Formats: sequence, structure tokens, C-alpha cells
Amino acid sequence: MSKHNTMTSNISEMMSQQQQNLQHLHSLQKHTRSLTDYTNTYLQNFQQQMQQQPHVQVQGAVQDNSQRNPQLQQVRTYSGSMMLPNGTKAKSPLAALIPTTGQPTDVLAARFSAWRNVIRSIIVYLTEIASIEDEIVRQQLRLSHAVQFPFFTIENQYQPTSSEDRYTQKFFLPLGSGSVQDLPTILNQYHEALASNASNASRELTNDVIPRLEDLRRDLLVKIKEIKSLQSDFKNSCAKELQQTKQDMKHYIDSLKEARYGTPKQDPYLAKIALDKQIKKQLIEENFLHEAFDNLETSGAELEKVVVMEIQNALTIYARLLGQQSQLIFDILISKLDMGFFNMNPQYEWDTFISRDPNFLQPNVPMRNLKEITYKYQHDPFTYEIRSGYLERRSKFLKSYSKGFYVLTPNFLHEFKSIDRKKDLVPIMSLSLNECTVTEHSKKGSHEAKFVLHGKQNGLIRRGHNWVFKTDSYESMLEWFNDIKVLSSTSNYKEKCKFVQNKLNLDADGKKLTKININENSNMQSPNPNESLNTITTPGRDIGTPQISINIDQNINEPVTPAHMTEDNISEMADRSTYIRSSTPRLDNQTNTNTSMSSMPDTNTSELHANGGGVYIQTPFSKDY
Repeated sequence: MSKHNTMTSNISEMMSQQQQNLQHLHSLQKHTRSLTDYTNTYLQNFQQQMQQQPHVQVQGAVQDNSQRNPQLQQVRTYSGSMMLPNGTKAKSPLAALIPTTGQPTDVLAARFSAWRNVIRSIIVYLTEIASIEDEIVRQQLRLSHAVQFPFFTIENQYQPTSSEDRYTQKFFLPLGSGSVQDLPTILNQYHEALASNASNASRELTNDVIPRLEDLRRDLLVKIKEIKSLQSDFKNSCAKELQQTKQDMKHYIDSLKEARYGTPKQDPYLAKIALDKQIKKQLIEENFLHEAFDNLETSGAELEKVVVMEIQNALTIYARLLGQQSQLIFDILISKLDMGFFNMNPQYEWDTFISRDPNFLQPNVPMRNLKEITYKYQHDPFTYEIRSGYLERRSKFLKSYSKGFYVLTPNFLHEFKSIDRKKDLVPIMSLSLNECTVTEHSKKGSHEAKFVLHGKQNGLIRRGHNWVFKTDSYESMLEWFNDIKVLSSTSNYKEKCKFVQNKLNLDADGKKLTKININENSNMQSPNPNESLNTITTPGRDIGTPQISINIDQNINEPVTPAHMTEDNISEMADRSTYIRSSTPRLDNQTNTNTSMSSMPDTNTSELHANGGGVYIQTPFSKDY
């Protein structure tokens, strides 16, 4: 989409001239009767008459027309609850809050062309007024014909017939709502009742009011050309980006379903990254279009404000000249204009026009950002990373190690080139944890901290292949080993979700808990020191071998004794009592050989259950032991 332009206008100059004209008007009004100096009896009678007339209330008129016109009904729906900033639709990435296929420049140009016609009609009318001031009686008929608003309704006399006039009439509020469309009806009634004018009114209209309206009309022609030049700003690819977002959303949801109920072909972690990137791209394009609408509507509102103020000013001067006439003039013309069009905010027509026309953006629609977007399965536990960091992997044929950045998710272990997930989205290698298991790791105090990831014999990826990984410390290696061990030992969705929630402190909805929520949950659950919380089961190959069960209760406040063993003691005991199969892959000289007791647990059959502070170890022994 092209760079947004701005209408290089003389609005500021026109506004300054308008202020000067209003000051001059106020000084002139000191010598005439105030337009708001009404008697209470007259105001009460006039209000009763207005209430008895149909379509006087703006709200009622809009509702009646919306029932007859499907387009207006659609506009009301568009500006209703679905457009609220805090509504569900506004947060959905699949909701199109901005009209992407509209032609606002053409509509706005047509609107200001209609304003030019309004001004032209007013100029024609005032010109005729000036020419017949000396011949009031004879000119009343001419003035009645000079009220020429082809697309406005004149009550009980004229209704627009052509389709173009009816279309133009929709730019303004209906008759009886206090809009500019009330003007021809009021003027027509005025000319039927009046029979006198003053000669000075003709001079002032000819020398002041009409020239200003003609200048305004010429300026509007320039502004219309500038508005049409902004058409390129509204060429966008929002529809294309929205379609791509729908595809990525479907791909993301499908990947989650596969991860839940079957063997995943694509990691939801990667699908979510691609989806968020596409949503961000969509919002950037959408916000560019939003800025174009803001620029066009702001400039158009300022321009129309000047137009309305100029028309109001011209009609106010005209009304002041006639205010010196009889009470009949005041009753029929001045009071109606002052309580209707004169009393209307200059932006009143504009605001209602924007709210009714679907080609424009509603004022209460904000720009969106990625943090406000919500979608289905956004916080699914399968989309989180369990652990990430740099590991060294031994090559298949050489004994050298290559360093890479690894990300552990509930279903995969990914290797990336770098830590940057914004640019580096596609992993170099992805290992499915359902097809792998960790077999052994280095002993504590060894020269190098390593662990082995073994491909299952019945797996789909590199059957029986081993991957040896090295970390910078024993503690880091053990954390990687334990997490992979738990995630590779089960393919059950609920078990993995429970592990991820406990590991990352997630709530039931998958959102991360704050420190306050964690403290509240810990206070609500008092630990039972007699309850066994952790269970490690390591069966051997021989079913008939004896098993030893050890119940260990940990007390945080007491030192380590034979009755209170630490996790290191338990791990060492499990290492000494674990039988290693002859087919299990081995590390280098830092681990035991096949003929001795290995310190590596057999992770193909080990089970870890984290339930609390105690640990239960069920360990088989070989017959030789």
C-alpha cells in the first residue's frame, strides 16, 4: 500500500476567515434582536407542534428508515456490538473490522460534490433573494422556484425521483432530524408566508455572503480532486493476508489435534510461531489501511466542518437581515432554523454519515496489536518449550562435536542454527520424542557431561540410531536428561500436559501463573510428610529377579541422614542397582562397561512419577548381583 498522502488544503486559512466573520456577525447582532430571545409561551407551543409531526426525532427516523432499507440495517449491525473494542470479534484474527474493499475516496468525493450542489442551491437562492428585495410580492413565486435541492425532500411537495438523487439524499439525515435536508422545506414555508424584504439585505447578500459561498464552492472542487488522488492509499492486501491467516490457523489446529490424538507430523510449537508471524503481518497491513482511513476521515471532517460553518454563517446573516421584520417571519423561519440546523454541531452530519455508511471506519474501532489477539488453543501446553539452550552433538562418523541451539517441546527435540526464533523458524533437525528414548548419561564428576538419545527399534526415524549430546555441566545435562526421559516415556496427551503444567507453572487454561497465584496455591495445599510423592520404577529384563522397595521421606528442615536421603543419594543408589542390557548404547570410557554395573538407568523401562517430597524406588537386580 502506498505512503499515505495528506490533503494540502487551506482549511486553516478558511477557519481563520470563519472566525473573523463570526466576530463581525456578533458585532452586527448587537443592533438586532437575538435569535434565541424567545418567549416561553412560543417555545412551548412550537415544541408541541414539533412533537406532533412525524419523523421529528432523529433516533426514530433512523430506525424507521433502517427497517425499510436493508443497507441501513446492515450499517446498524456493523456499528453495534460486534464493533466494540473489547468484544470477542475485535480480538479474533479472522475478523475483518476494516472495510478492505470499500471505495471511500469515491464516496467522499461524491459527498462533497453533493455539498457543492447544496452550496450552489443556496447561492442560487440568495442571488434570487437579492434581486427581488425591491419587488417582494412579485418575486415570492420566483423565490419558491429558487428553492432547488434536487435530492432533498420538500415536505408535502417534492420527493426525489431519479436514482441518482435518491442516492445523494442518503448522504444526509432524513427530513425532520435537524439536518441540512430540512432547509428546503423551511425555506418553502417561509416564502409562502412572507411579503416584504429590505433593500440593504440585497446589498449585503450580493457583496458578502454569496462571494464567500462561491469561493467555498471553488475550493471544494480542488479538495474533491485531492480526495480522488488518495485512492491508491486504499489498495491493500488485507483479504489475501486474512486468507493466509485462516490457512495457518487451520494448519495450527490440525497440528494440535494430531499431537493430541495421534502421531504428530508437525510440531504445534512451530505452527504457532508461523501463525503468530502471519497474524502480525496481517495486522501491519490492516493498520496501514487503518491509518489511511484515519487520514481521509480526519481531513474530510475538517473540510466538512468548514463547509457547514460557512453555510451556517451565510444563513445566519440572511436570518439576521430578516429578523427585523414582523413576528410572522420570526415564527415561520428563524425559530425553525435556530432550533434545527443552526443549533446542530458542525460535525453532527459527519458523525451520523460515518456511522451509517459501511464504506468508512467507525470512530470507536481501535488499532489492534498482537497481545490482544486470542484464538483457539492459544495456550495449549503442547505449544510451550520445556527447555532450550546450546548442546554439542557428536557426529555420526567422526568423534567431533558440533554446537547447536536446541529446543525441547512436549513432542520434539529441535536443533536450530541460532537462538533467534523470528528469523530462524525451520529447524535443522527434529527428533520425535515418541520415537526416541534416553538411555544413559555420564557419572557425576566425569570429565565431560554427556547423555545418549536412542532411536527405538520400532520407530520411524533412524531405527536404532544413537545421538550423543554434551553439555557444559553435569547439572545442565541431568536436567535435559530428566525432561527428555519423562516426555519420551509416554505418548499420552494428558500425562504430558500435566508434566508441562507442573514444569512451567501453568494453570488449567495453559497460562503461566504469577508469583502471587503460585504462593496462594502452595498455601492452600499443606504437604503431608508421610506421603510418598516421587516414584521411580526400573524393572530389569528378568521377570523373576527380586525387587527392593525403599520408602524415603524427605524433610527440608533436617540434615541428610540415612533416614533422610537426598535426590543425589537416591540417584546413586538407582545407578548402582540398574541392569544395563548388552544392546544399550554406551558412552566413552567415562561410563562403565557391559561386564560391570552401569551407572546409567535403563530409561526404556523406567518410570518417574512426581507426586511430592518422598521418593519410591523399585529396582531389579541381575542374577549375578
